[in-house]
Amino acid sequence: MADDQPTPDTRGVSASLVSPEVAVVRPVGDVDTATASPLRSAIHEQVQAGARHVVLDLSGVEFMGSAGLALLIAEREAAISREGELRLAGVPRTAGRALSLTGLTELFDTYPDADAAAADLR
Repeated sequence: MADDQPTPDTRGVSASLVSPEVAVVRPVGDVDTATASPLRSAIHEQVQAGARHVVLDLSGVEFMGSAGLALLIAEREAAISREGELRLAGVPRTAGRALSLTGLTELFDTYPDADAAAADLR
C-alpha cells in the first residue's frame, strides 16, 4: 500500500489513496440522511485526486439507512461511468442485513477488509 495516511474528517469519514487509482473511504457511525452528503463528498474528493476505484470500508458503520443505500447505488453507477469499481469491505451485520433485504448484495463485491478489496483492484 502507498504511504498516504488517512485524512481524518470531522464528519465521521476518513479517506486515503492506497495506490494511484484506488481509494479507501471509511465512514464511522450511521450512514443516513444526515451523513450521506459528507460521505459522498469524501468519495468525490478521492476521485478528483485520481482514484478510479473506491473501496468503502464499512467496518465502522453502525446503521445503514435508505439514504446510505441510495448513495451506494449512485456511487456504483458513478464508478462504472469512469470505468472503475465500488467495492465494499468489512460490512457489519446491520449494513449487510439492509443490503440483503433490499436485494443489493447482487450489485456489490464484498471483502472481509479494505486491504483485501484494494489488493484485488491492483
